[in-house]
Amino acid sequence: MDKTFIIEPESGLQYDWKAIAANPSGKHEPQIDLVAYKALYSNRIAQARARGLEPVLVSLPIMDESRYFAFITRGMSMQERKNLLYWLGGKIERLRNIHALYNLALFRLASVQCVHIIDITSPMLACAAYDGLLEQDGVTLSDAGKELVNAEFSKLKAHEAA
Repeated sequence: MDKTFIIEPESGLQYDWKAIAANPSGKHEPQIDLVAYKALYSNRIAQARARGLEPVLVSLPIMDESRYFAFITRGMSMQERKNLLYWLGGKIERLRNIHALYNLALFRLASVQCVHIIDITSPMLACAAYDGLLEQDGVTLSDAGKELVNAEFSKLKAHEAA
């Protein structure tokens, strides 16, 4: 495992939420679009390999779109919240869909680059009390979530040792 370089990605849900709430009909792009996101992690994979390390991607954790919506709209007026919901097509589930697009991009990148990916998404989805795996913001791992991720890392270590 000492030659392994774990690459933990960030969510693609990085928008200027206040700007969207102020002008929901405007064109709003994420801070890093999907093309740039894939390029960023392709570069990280290449850098790890150039240093003689074996890169390993980590999938994104699940998200709770209701808690995330409450988090990003804290301090906003009711109208701003409605505007943000309008931009989301009237469904907060769209937040989860955007998150899923970035996660799928990681799985595709791992396949194309022949890189192992530690799937933390599936065990989180399989957990009956998955909401306890996240903090109040709906995207940050709680202590229980971190324990689950550490268990997945341990499986990788055990597999490499075998």
